[in-house]
Amino acid sequence: MSNKKQTAVEWLRERINIRLTYEQEVLFEGIFDQAKEMDKQQKIEAYNQGYRDGENDASNIHLSIGDIEDYSNAEQYYKETYEASH
Repeated sequence: MSNKKQTAVEWLRERINIRLTYEQEVLFEGIFDQAKEMDKQQKIEAYNQGYRDGENDASNIHLSIGDIEDYSNAEQYYKETYEASH
Protein backbone atom coordinates (compact mmCIF):
# COMPACT_ATOMS: atom_id res chain seq x y z
CA MET A 1 0.00 0.00 0.00
CA SER A 2 1.39 3.37 -1.04
CA ASN A 3 1.26 6.43 1.16
CA LYS A 4 1.43 8.78 -1.84
CA LYS A 5 -1.09 11.56 -2.03
CA GLN A 6 -3.62 11.60 -4.83
CA THR A 7 -3.74 14.78 -6.86
CA ALA A 8 -7.04 16.48 -7.64
CA VAL A 9 -6.51 15.65 -11.32
CA GLU A 10 -6.08 11.95 -10.56
CA TRP A 11 -9.19 11.99 -8.37
CA LEU A 12 -11.23 13.65 -11.11
CA ARG A 13 -9.90 11.22 -13.71
CA GLU A 14 -11.04 8.26 -11.62
CA ARG A 15 -14.50 9.72 -11.15
CA ILE A 16 -14.98 10.58 -14.82
CA ASN A 17 -13.54 7.29 -16.13
CA ILE A 18 -16.30 5.42 -14.31
CA ARG A 19 -18.81 6.99 -16.68
CA LEU A 20 -16.82 7.00 -19.92
CA THR A 21 -16.88 4.46 -22.70
CA TYR A 22 -13.54 3.06 -23.78
CA GLU A 23 -13.53 5.34 -26.83
CA GLN A 24 -14.23 8.40 -24.70
CA GLU A 25 -11.55 7.39 -22.22
CA VAL A 26 -8.99 7.20 -25.05
CA LEU A 27 -10.04 10.67 -26.25
CA PHE A 28 -9.63 12.18 -22.77
CA GLU A 29 -6.30 10.46 -22.03
CA GLY A 30 -4.19 13.30 -23.46
CA ILE A 31 -6.28 15.95 -21.75
CA PHE A 32 -5.82 14.29 -18.37
CA ASP A 33 -2.09 13.89 -18.96
CA GLN A 34 -1.80 17.58 -19.85
CA ALA A 35 -3.82 18.61 -16.78
CA LYS A 36 -1.66 16.41 -14.54
CA GLU A 37 1.52 17.99 -15.93
CA MET A 38 0.10 21.49 -15.44
CA ASP A 39 -0.84 20.61 -11.86
CA LYS A 40 2.66 19.25 -11.26
CA GLN A 41 4.32 22.42 -12.57
CA GLN A 42 2.05 24.60 -10.42
CA LYS A 43 2.92 22.57 -7.31
CA ILE A 44 6.64 22.78 -8.08
CA GLU A 45 6.45 26.54 -8.65
CA ALA A 46 4.54 27.02 -5.38
CA TYR A 47 7.03 24.81 -3.53
CA ASN A 48 9.97 26.78 -4.93
CA GLN A 49 8.36 30.10 -4.01
CA GLY A 50 7.72 28.85 -0.48
CA TYR A 51 11.33 27.70 -0.26
CA ARG A 52 12.59 31.11 -1.36
CA ASP A 53 10.26 32.89 1.06
CA GLY A 54 11.34 30.64 3.93
CA GLU A 55 15.01 31.06 3.12
CA ASN A 56 14.57 34.85 3.07
CA ASP A 57 12.70 34.78 6.38
CA ALA A 58 15.38 32.58 7.97
CA SER A 59 18.20 34.82 6.83
CA ASN A 60 16.36 37.94 7.96
CA ILE A 61 16.01 36.63 11.51
CA HIS A 62 19.42 34.92 11.55
CA LEU A 63 18.15 31.35 11.86
CA SER A 64 19.93 28.35 10.51
CA ILE A 65 18.57 27.41 7.11
CA GLY A 66 19.52 23.77 7.47
CA ASP A 67 15.90 22.64 7.62
CA ILE A 68 15.10 24.65 4.51
CA GLU A 69 18.00 23.11 2.63
CA ASP A 70 16.67 19.63 3.43
CA TYR A 71 13.67 20.39 1.22
CA SER A 72 15.25 22.49 -1.50
CA ASN A 73 14.49 20.10 -4.39
CA ALA A 74 10.91 20.69 -5.58
CA GLU A 75 11.04 17.94 -8.20
CA GLN A 76 12.12 15.39 -5.57
CA TYR A 77 9.41 16.62 -3.19
CA TYR A 78 6.77 16.13 -5.89
CA LYS A 79 7.99 12.63 -6.71
CA GLU A 80 8.08 11.58 -3.07
CA THR A 81 4.67 13.08 -2.33
CA TYR A 82 2.57 12.45 -5.44
CA GLU A 83 4.08 9.95 -7.87
CA ALA A 84 3.29 6.28 -7.45
CA SER A 85 6.30 4.06 -6.89
CA HIS A 86 6.93 1.57 -9.67
